[in-house]
Amino acid sequence: MPGQAEVEPNLDAYEPRARIVNGETGEVRPVLKDQLTGLDEFLGAWKQNVDLPEELLFTSWQMSDKAHPAGEGKPAYRLVYKTLRTVPFPQVSLIHPNLRVNFANGPVTFGEPRFAEALSGRKTGSFIIPEWGSIEQGAEGGAGYAFQQNVRIQMEAHQETTPSANYLEILYALPAGDWVRYDQIVAAGRAGIASLTAMLDLIYGERLLGPVLTEEAGEVFDDWHWNRRIGGRTISMESQARLEMVDGNVFVARLSQAIAGQLELSPEARNRIRIAAQWYWRADGEPELVQRYIAYWLCVEALELGDNANIVPVLARVAELLGVDRSAVKASVGRMYGIRSDLVHGKIRDVAPEAVERVSSLAIALLESRSLKVVSGPRLEALRSAVTRGDS
Repeated sequence: MPGQAEVEPNLDAYEPRARIVNGETGEVRPVLKDQLTGLDEFLGAWKQNVDLPEELLFTSWQMSDKAHPAGEGKPAYRLVYKTLRTVPFPQVSLIHPNLRVNFANGPVTFGEPRFAEALSGRKTGSFIIPEWGSIEQGAEGGAGYAFQQNVRIQMEAHQETTPSANYLEILYALPAGDWVRYDQIVAAGRAGIASLTAMLDLIYGERLLGPVLTEEAGEVFDDWHWNRRIGGRTISMESQARLEMVDGNVFVARLSQAIAGQLELSPEARNRIRIAAQWYWRADGEPELVQRYIAYWLCVEALELGDNANIVPVLARVAELLGVDRSAVKASVGRMYGIRSDLVHGKIRDVAPEAVERVSSLAIALLESRSLKVVSGPRLEALRSAVTRGDS
């Protein structure tokens, strides 16, 4: 208004190290210092020159409202398939205490976090911000590495709605537990509805369970309102890791030696290693602990058992690698096999992370010994720890 002086903003009230960007309009808003907590503590705990970058977790929600506050529902999992030109009529819902199945027509809303410049990590729900650089040749014949550290986290809370479509939606309330990570929620959800989706697929096939529109972690309420959890993913930064040089000539020599060693093996032995390596990678990418445990044990079986279901060959190989008598490892390896059998035959439904760690140490050491004909010091110690502990 005329005659009224403009009020200068108090710049000291804002946090210069953070800002909020509207992904749709491009509007940039500063963040008040009293609305942002933990930044100083985070920066103070930041470590550089680590072996692998730290995984950072965050918490964020979509779809919440006054009647359905974020974080106050039952932890849940959501999976929505688009049918292949298969129309539900009438539209129906099947409801159980921990499960709702909607076979319906209409728009479907989904969302996810999108990290600018980030790459998907090896684990479900993990992202890493890469650092780019180039090797530059010097005038005197030397070489240097020029890089630009990247420690910026740029995230968009993306959400969109499809046009009307025929779909099948499954909402599954998870059993009681401390559900923090996205990959854990997804793994528990997949396991919880596996028999249901198998029945649907056997009855109706791929026309019903067509392409996946969305797979989400979140929470449900008594009225089955869905709050989407876009947090729980992990983000890490490559620039945090230490810089390491690998001699290219040594790399070629070691890999050539390893390949030559495998070519000396019989076709049957090479095939066992190939199958075991596939189970190793299946386990590495599997977020669900039961399936991961089984995959690691199948890696062991592929390497050592052949047609023999007896674990004596495993005991003999482990004892040979550790330089001990078979009796020293028999109990621990036997318990690992017992867990495998109970899981496969449905006698138990869960497995402890520590048990998965032990069987992974066994599988990786055996795979390394067969593939490279040697076991590195750290993996040998991990194997020793896994098979000589009193508990399993």
